[in-house]
Amino acid sequence: MTTSRARRGRPPASTREALEEVAFELLLRDGYEATTLQAIMTAGGVGRSTLFRYFGSKAGIVWGEFDRAVERLRSALDDADDVPVMAAVRAAVVRSTHLSRAAAPDSWLDRFRVLDQDAALAAEAAAHWRVWAEVVSRYAAERTGLDANAPTPAAIGGAVQAAYVAVLRRWAEADGAAAEDAVDIDELNAALRPVTDAFQVVLDGATRG
Repeated sequence: MTTSRARRGRPPASTREALEEVAFELLLRDGYEATTLQAIMTAGGVGRSTLFRYFGSKAGIVWGEFDRAVERLRSALDDADDVPVMAAVRAAVVRSTHLSRAAAPDSWLDRFRVLDQDAALAAEAAAHWRVWAEVVSRYAAERTGLDANAPTPAAIGGAVQAAYVAVLRRWAEADGAAAEDAVDIDELNAALRPVTDAFQVVLDGATRG
């Protein structure tokens, strides 16, 4: 786990993104339960009104960007090219990841580390990842005419989500400056390909059947 990059004399956080970065430094260092809103306000050099204008709560800090990442995935699937189902899924995951990283380049991996490693967030993290997987499942179901709760679409969502998290965990194992070097969007595409290709074979077989 990385240590906080908080610096003495940090200027006040003037944007939501800057305050999120400050917050995740503290969350990663001290844990979710031990990190108070007051600590975040003090480290960010902002008042209560500013923090609540941006986030509303500590949970809003933790899950706000995750929810935006889910919307990026949903939007990428909505805009997917007319290609085979699983190729579209893979491209959408890669594209949404690129956009999420670009939205928070300095704290992107720290966010994942907090959500993945903090025991206090485990139940909520599982529920949020389930939503992420269901976005993929529903897309696969709509493209194939299957029920979203049928075994094949549900398996697709779960398998793609599991493969995605495995890649994020490998990246998150890197520390310091090496962490950014570890993030390789092409590697993500290559890691997802065996999963998506395998399910494309399943979908093709179901169509022929």
